[in-house]
Amino acid sequence: MDRRMSPRRSAREIANELERLTALGSSGERDRTTLLHEVQVYQEELTVQNEELLRAQTALEESRDRFIDLYDFAPNGYVTLDPNGIVLQINLTGASMLGKARDVIEGMPILGFAQKEHRVRMLDFLRRCRLETSGRELATELMIRTSDGVRDMQFICKPRRGGAQRETLFTAMIDVTERRAFEAEREVAAREHAALAAQLISIQDEERRRIARDLHDGVGQQVTALRLLLDVLGNGAPDESLRHRIGQTQSVLEELDKRLDLLTSELRPVALDLGAVSAIDQFVTEWSNTFGIAAVFKCAGLENLRLSPEVETHLYHVVQEALNNIAKHAKAQHVYVRFEQCDHLLVLTITDDGCGFDLTERARARARARHGLGLVGMRERAVIINATIDVQSAPGRGTTITLRLPAAPPRG
Repeated sequence: MDRRMSPRRSAREIANELERLTALGSSGERDRTTLLHEVQVYQEELTVQNEELLRAQTALEESRDRFIDLYDFAPNGYVTLDPNGIVLQINLTGASMLGKARDVIEGMPILGFAQKEHRVRMLDFLRRCRLETSGRELATELMIRTSDGVRDMQFICKPRRGGAQRETLFTAMIDVTERRAFEAEREVAAREHAALAAQLISIQDEERRRIARDLHDGVGQQVTALRLLLDVLGNGAPDESLRHRIGQTQSVLEELDKRLDLLTSELRPVALDLGAVSAIDQFVTEWSNTFGIAAVFKCAGLENLRLSPEVETHLYHVVQEALNNIAKHAKAQHVYVRFEQCDHLLVLTITDDGCGFDLTERARARARARHGLGLVGMRERAVIINATIDVQSAPGRGTTITLRLPAAPPRG
């Protein structure tokens, strides 16, 4: 049988076979030629296996070198700690972050690099890593002294346990200083934006009150005087045709007077003196009567709720903006306004059964153009009072606007 076609044998198996053949040759059962042939075959097998082992070893060394390069020159620092926080191994990036040579850092406690005020947090992090048994990652943020001064560093640890290998804490170090600075700048910008929006809306509200006074004291009184004059003319009109026309004019003036009252109320809600709930209830009723759209206001146990004047004013104007948008665009038949408390939140919901609109990105731009500054104004008012607004809508399925406001202790 040709040995070259036989299954591959290990070096130990080949050695055992050679010993057996040698023993057979000495007893005369095999001639020397056959024995020599067998030895040559086995030698070739060993040579091939040795070449394959060399190739495998070379590939393994190349893979190891690539891993070392990836490990050492990764964008983040990687450090292996023992359970007490002693550095067992660190990559070049981590050593560069800490500003010392790798052979100096290895063997040092990682605690020594933490800012003094953050060392307790570092110890607590190491304790949590030692106690972690589920295999999940643990994270913390610490101020670390580095080659570039004190930096904000995020530590993400993956405890490793297995067999006879002692427990180690494989930890990534990520410099988050720039990210934290950017977030802080963004928060400052957001606060400044909110302050500017509050100032702008405050100016707008003051202008609303001024216009309301002018309408009430000027146009409103003139409309009332005109209605009285028409009453006199109607009573003294000589023929039925003239009285009919005067009656039509009076109807138009009556509708104008009603719209004027609603507009004045919107601009300067006197009912807010009695609280947001009362003011919203009154406005919903007046709005419904004016536009002929059925509207219901429900208040679940908050009839006597009083909030700060600023919050009450903004809640009122959110309802006002929402209902005015409905009157202009929704083609709704019914509107439901609900104000309730859910756990620690005050929730204001305005729902209509109108045409709705598409909330996809392109459609949102069209909706913003169609609704003007209404939705923008509502969101700005929500930001000012630390509330959130969510809009849900779909074509043909109406729109629901939900404002959620953290509940505060009631005012005395």
